[in-house]
Amino acid sequence: MSEPTPAGGSLLLTRTRRKTRLAFATIYIAWGVSYAVNRIMALSLPPLLAAGSRFLLAACFLLAVARWRGLPLPRGRRDWWFLLAAAVLGIVLSNGLSVFSLQHIASNQAALITASAAFWIAWLGMYGRRATPVSARTWAGLVIGFVGVALLVSARGFGAQAQIGWQLLMLVSALCWALASMVIRESHSASDPLAFTACYLLIGGSIMLALGFAHGDAARWNWSPTGIGAIVFLAIVSSTFGFVSYAYLLRHESPSRVGTYAYVNPLVAVFCGWLLLNERLDAVQLLGSAVIFAGVLLVGDLRLLPRGSAVPDTTSASESHL
Repeated sequence: MSEPTPAGGSLLLTRTRRKTRLAFATIYIAWGVSYAVNRIMALSLPPLLAAGSRFLLAACFLLAVARWRGLPLPRGRRDWWFLLAAAVLGIVLSNGLSVFSLQHIASNQAALITASAAFWIAWLGMYGRRATPVSARTWAGLVIGFVGVALLVSARGFGAQAQIGWQLLMLVSALCWALASMVIRESHSASDPLAFTACYLLIGGSIMLALGFAHGDAARWNWSPTGIGAIVFLAIVSSTFGFVSYAYLLRHESPSRVGTYAYVNPLVAVFCGWLLLNERLDAVQLLGSAVIFAGVLLVGDLRLLPRGSAVPDTTSASESHL
């Protein structure tokens, strides 16, 4: 059983259709845009120090909100071990490999590769204490989505210019992220998702910042307005709103449904890469995007626009833990 929500506590412990739609919309759009912004940051500033600063800025903001609302932070040793494992996998390894790779490959290409996270999340979600079986319809949708990703990637070719080594690192990054998602899902933490996320970002950001200093990033630091703007955007939109929305969905939705963000993000990333970075957007990529969208619709009913009034779901926090 989870602890009772304190007075003025979180709005994230209970599930409603409106909050679920908003959370899906946030990770679909914000994280899609973040690929182009991450590449801008990685090309403008030392990547580890910049990424660590982004996560620490978001952590400080969320910790302030958590304390203001009187939300309890994780208390038990077990919760902190889960937080450490999730932060190492989801921030240090996944994001660290991603920002290094984004120095060498296009942002839309990176987004397409990380779409494989939908498979890893759905597959890993079949195991553990909160195992969720994957239906034939869901697998069909995921396979269709994979075909769409293959179409998108094929537009870039597979020669030396495609940077296969960096693409493989991006694939490892996606696997690390899926593992982190399952660690968070299995943690069964009694703490609020917002407070849990704040501590998760604080641990991961601190480790990345330390690695950045050890890597000599401080000597290469410059106050690039573009890079600083990217850090602020990523801290507020991607880390703060994005990670809280993701933590909420991991608490209340099945892994296969949550994992569909990995198929929608490339649609947004392809457009933003073309708009902000002049990355190629051709007919094959547009076709692949359409196939991806069809696969997402098949995975589950993910209507983001309300039809009539939103009826609250009766699922309680005690029935589903982060």
